Amino acid sequence: MKRKAWFETWFDSPYYHVLYQHRDEAEAELFLDKLLLHLQLPAHARALDIACGKGRHCVYLAEKGLEVTGIDLSWKNIGHALHFERENLSFFLHDMRNSFYINYFDVALNLFTSFGYFETDTENVKAIHAMSQSLKKGGKMAIDFFNATKVSRELTPQEYISRDGILFLVEKKFEGNAVIKKIYFQDRGQEFEFEEKVQSLQLSDFERYFEKNRLKIIHVFGDYQLNPFDAENSDRMIIIGEKY
Repeated sequence: MKRKAWFETWFDSPYYHVLYQHRDEAEAELFLDKLLLHLQLPAHARALDIACGKGRHCVYLAEKGLEVTGIDLSWKNIGHALHFERENLSFFLHDMRNSFYINYFDVALNLFTSFGYFETDTENVKAIHAMSQSLKKGGKMAIDFFNATKVSRELTPQEYISRDGILFLVEKKFEGNAVIKKIYFQDRGQEFEFEEKVQSLQLSDFERYFEKNRLKIIHVFGDYQLNPFDAENSDRMIIIGEKY
């Protein structure tokens, strides 16, 4: 039987949400506000949130008047998100590497480092191809990724994080072209070990993916306030593309 990829097990684990519960939702919503203002989408624009998780950001976008569709590979995430469905908000279990609707959406969003999980460059190209296919001509794409140059310089090899009475040991390292995070902890007498593995992609990689898939890069931002991207010092690499 084929071994599951790390993201197929870790994202379905309740411990993933325990470890990352501190994520700043207020900051995320401010970022979405700035992004929407920048994109200048038409009223009731159709938006696709790719790797939507439990759907919190989809709910926020729907409240802003967008027609929102969220897709995610985790059946547990989608099972949770389905409770939020309404007239302008729907969710589907779906792998981003496969096509989903064609020439349908005004904007496709892939946010908060939800890319670079795959083993091969071919899979990355396939995922961008599917995203591009989903967009109408002139539709916008926004990919929010970490700045690999800064991460490689400031990587913390080991840290302990306490959440809900569970002590997580998190070890990080660069291996080949990927950042690997090992997560160890105990709970209820059991020992657990999970892994995150994200490719250390550069802007030049995304330029190549976009060029192959009828997308042109029109803006690159370096943080959630949408300041210009600085390859050495920016925390994020937020790429805005347009389908031609």
